[in-house]
Amino acid sequence: MSSVDPSARRRPTHRKGRPTLTRESVGRAALDFLDQHEPAELTMRALAAELGVSPRALYNYVEDRRDLITVAAELFESEWQAPELEPGRWRESLRAYCRDLRAHYRRHPGMTTLALTENITMARHPVMLRNVDALIGFFGHVGLSLPDAYRACMETIRLVVGFVELQDRLYDRPPAHIEPTDLLQVPPPWLHPEKDEDLPNLKRVGELEPDSPDTLFAFSLDILVEGVAARARS
Repeated sequence: MSSVDPSARRRPTHRKGRPTLTRESVGRAALDFLDQHEPAELTMRALAAELGVSPRALYNYVEDRRDLITVAAELFESEWQAPELEPGRWRESLRAYCRDLRAHYRRHPGMTTLALTENITMARHPVMLRNVDALIGFFGHVGLSLPDAYRACMETIRLVVGFVELQDRLYDRPPAHIEPTDLLQVPPPWLHPEKDEDLPNLKRVGELEPDSPDTLFAFSLDILVEGVAARARS
């Protein structure tokens, strides 16, 4: 009789030459899927086809599509190792923090929009909670009151995530209905005034050179940093 405890046996890592699925690997596959497809395309059937398994196989690891997105969101949250925030050089530190956070969200475009659409909490993972807690404390050290430190924390996240979702995604993966050249126009085609319209400022803007997303992001960070500085002084 074998003395090995059956409960201690490990599931084989490969079957028929392919890695076996786990809850984490299914969530990872969902993240990878979102890197190549629009959020609405993520279905149990589509992901199963990507993995070369039947949709029924996925239900051994996730309950449904909502649970699948939850696992993917938790993996996404856990992966970001925030750079150190240094109150002694807070302006440069905050800019570096935001640039790093932008790069993280940019690696998995659409994750935030999908989570919001499906009503998935995006800050439930302990890593994300610690990052948010540290950012609130950082703004407190800068000189903001607790209410303002919390507001500044949330505004920082909104700025970065909103920029990635509304700006970077257009440049990184232009939708089929938008010509890439349209993104380089100032103002964009949907804001071009007609010649006979009395919109002098928009017409003057048309004489400007287009900004790159990096230039626009740097400008947004300047507004954030100077706003925090002004609030701290007051």
